[in-house]
Amino acid sequence: MKEFDDSVDLRSIQQYLYCPHRFGLMENNCSWAENVFVNRGNLAHERVTEGKYSASRGTIQERSVRVFQDEWGLFGVLDCLELKKDKNGVEIPIYSGKYTVSIVEYKVTAPKNNQIRIEDRMQLLGQKICVDSLFSCHADTYFYYHDTRRREKIEFSEEDYSFLKQTLTEIREIKQKGIIPPIRNDQYCSGCSMKDICLPPKRSQR
Repeated sequence: MKEFDDSVDLRSIQQYLYCPHRFGLMENNCSWAENVFVNRGNLAHERVTEGKYSASRGTIQERSVRVFQDEWGLFGVLDCLELKKDKNGVEIPIYSGKYTVSIVEYKVTAPKNNQIRIEDRMQLLGQKICVDSLFSCHADTYFYYHDTRRREKIEFSEEDYSFLKQTLTEIREIKQKGIIPPIRNDQYCSGCSMKDICLPPKRSQR
């Protein structure tokens, strides 16, 4: 029997919090489908990662950066890691100097009424946990929205860390038991690429 791997991909945080049922289908049933919204996101991220590295005026941007954090059991890829020269920053040996560290996560559209989705916030927090550990820093965190071409800085509380820890416990339970959670009563399904696979009841098609 294959030994259970309790490590969690950063993408799984976003997928699980968006819809546990959808995540279970993807993780344990190997189901997947794409729609216009998924393709728009893919195209946006392709543009982000076309140039792996850029530097200008003391600021370095590394794209598609692989990160991990063993104690939390996290791993994944960042859209963009930004390093800005700062004498009070952390030492980055490969670039021979001290830098402030920022994480920039790219999204296609800005949230309505400035209400950032919990699944996006927790994915970004997972990235921060990895980067803070790897660089012994306190990284700034941002969302960059393609439609407005603006950044929004995100702050996290102790309650956010506790919520993420509980979320990871739930994700690991689904992976270990091979279960597919039921559809939530308040689940928003109309824009989901897997709507035709999971066939949600009419009450969920909002």
